[in-house]
Amino acid sequence: MSNSVYSRYRAAFAQGLATALGVPASEIEAQIKPAEPAHGDLSFATFPLAKAQKKAPPAIAAGLAQSVSVPGLDIKAVGPYVNARFAPLPFTAEVIDAARSAGLAYGGDADAGRGKTVVIDYSSPNIAKPIGFHHIRTTFLGHCIANIYRALGWKVEGINYLGDWGKQFGLVAVGFQEYGDPARIDDMAHLVEVYVKANKRAEAEPEFDAKAREFFRRMEAGDAEALKLWNQFRETSIKGFKLIYKRMGIEFEHIEGESRYQGKMDAVIDQIAKKPGVKESEGALIVDLPYAENEPPILLKKKDGSTLYATRDLAAAEDRYERFHFDKSLYVVAQDQALHFRQVFRTLKEMGHPWADRTVHVAFGRIHGMSTRKGQVVQLNDVLDEARDLVSAKVTENVEAGRLQTANAAQLAEQIGLAAIVFGDLKHKRASDYTFDWDEVLSFEGHTGPYLQYAHARVVNVLRKGGGAPASYDASLLTLPEEQALVREIMRLPEVVRDAAEQYEPSLVARLLLDVAAALSRYYTLGNQDREKRIIIDGNDALRAARLALTDATRVTLAAGLTLLGIPTPDNM
Repeated sequence: MSNSVYSRYRAAFAQGLATALGVPASEIEAQIKPAEPAHGDLSFATFPLAKAQKKAPPAIAAGLAQSVSVPGLDIKAVGPYVNARFAPLPFTAEVIDAARSAGLAYGGDADAGRGKTVVIDYSSPNIAKPIGFHHIRTTFLGHCIANIYRALGWKVEGINYLGDWGKQFGLVAVGFQEYGDPARIDDMAHLVEVYVKANKRAEAEPEFDAKAREFFRRMEAGDAEALKLWNQFRETSIKGFKLIYKRMGIEFEHIEGESRYQGKMDAVIDQIAKKPGVKESEGALIVDLPYAENEPPILLKKKDGSTLYATRDLAAAEDRYERFHFDKSLYVVAQDQALHFRQVFRTLKEMGHPWADRTVHVAFGRIHGMSTRKGQVVQLNDVLDEARDLVSAKVTENVEAGRLQTANAAQLAEQIGLAAIVFGDLKHKRASDYTFDWDEVLSFEGHTGPYLQYAHARVVNVLRKGGGAPASYDASLLTLPEEQALVREIMRLPEVVRDAAEQYEPSLVARLLLDVAAALSRYYTLGNQDREKRIIIDGNDALRAARLALTDATRVTLAAGLTLLGIPTPDNM
C-alpha cells in the first residue's frame, strides 16, 4: 500500500469509520471518495447502510460524524455524507516535507514494485526506414510508462523490438544493387533513399518485387551473403536510431528484433500443434480454434512456408518469460493491432501458459493533421528539428530584449521544442485520437509543455531571488486559501503516479502537472494585488521562509512529474 500523505489519512479515516461500524476497514476503504472541495477532502456515502440500520442516510451520517475521531482530520456530516477535511497541521508540513525530502523521486515508491518485473515493448521501428512521426505515440508512451514503473520500484525490461525481418529487406538489398553507393552503406539517409526508390519500382514492376521476395527467401534459408548484407543494413539503422533516441533522452535495456526468432518458429508451431492444435486453410497453416463470425484465423505460416507476425510474437512471448519471468508484459502498440494481440494472447493461454494473463496490449489512438509547415509528411527527427527552430526564434528574441538570460540558447530551444512535442502527445488519453496543431503545442500558455517548463523556471527564479529554499519553516503560517489549494495539488502526485501505472495512462500525470501549475499561477499572482501576499515578502522572515518552502515543494513536484514524462526542466525561460 502507498505510504503517501493522502493514503495515510485516507486509511486512518477508513479505520475510524470501520471501528464505529464494527466492520473491517477493507470494506470501507473502497467506498471513500474525494469530497467536493467546498465540503472537505474525503467523503463516505451512507446510502448502503440505510436498509440495515433502518435509518435515513443523513441521520446515519450525523451519528457517524459524532462518533468518529481521527487525528489530523476535521470530520463533519454533510447531508448523507460523512466528510473529512485535512486539518492545516500537521497536513501542510507533511506534504511539503514529503516532496522536499524525496526530490526528483517524489511521486514514486521504491517499495511498491520491489521484486517485480515488467517487460515493455515499445517504439519498434523498421530497419532501413526512418523513425516516422507516427512512432511518436509508442515511443513517448512506452518511455513514460517505463519511467513510472521504475519510480514505483519495478525492474523494467524495456525492449525496442525492431522490425528487422521480412520482404522489405529484400527490397533494400535489390534496391541497393540498383541504386546504392557502396561507400554510403553506413549512411542511414542513403538507405532510406534506396528503399523509397526500390519500393516505388516494386509497385510498378512485378519482376522487381519478385527479386526482393527471392532475396528474403535466401535470408530465411540462411544464405551467408544475403545475411551479411542484411546485417550491414541493420547495424546502420540501429546506429541512426540511437542518435534520435539520445536526442529524446531515451535508452532501452534491450534492442532486438524479429530476427531473434528466426529458426525458432518451428518449435513454437510444434507446441501449438499439441495444444490447441493446427490445421491447413487454403494452403496456409492456422491455429485450430473456434473463430467468431468473420474473424480471420491466426496464421502461423503462409502458403509459401514463410512465417508471420503472430508466429514471431508467440515465440517472443515465450522467450521473454523464460528470460525475465515477468509479472507483466506490456505491448505499447496502436489500437489498429487490437485483434492481433487478442489472438496472440488467446493462443498463449490455449497453449497452457499460466502467465498468458499477464500480457497486456497498451493500445493508443491516432494522430491526425501532422505535417511540417511546408505541408509534407515528415520524419520524427524533422518534427523535433522544426519545433526547435520555431522555438529558437522566440528564445533569440527574448535574449536580445533582455527578458531571458541563458548561457546556451541553442540547448534551451532544443529542450523547449522537445517538451512541446512530448507533452503535446502525452496530455491526451492514450486511447483517444487527436489532431496535431503547431501553434497549440508551441504556446507558452495553456495546456502545453513549454507552459509547464515556464512554471518550473518561474519557481526556480523565485527561490533564487528569495535566497534559496529555507532549511526550516513554520507551516502554520500558510493559511491563505491559495496556499492550501497548492498544497493539495502537490499532495496528489504519488496517488496519480500509482493510478497512471495501473491504467498505463501517462496523461494522468500530465493533467496533474497542469493543475499544479494553475494553482501556482493563482498563488503567485496574489502579490500583484496585495504586497502582503507576495512569496518574497519584506519585513516578515518567518512568513517568507514558509512561502519559500511551499515554492520549493512546488518546484520539486513539477520537476519530478516532468522527469517522469521525459521532459527537460530548464531553470531559465
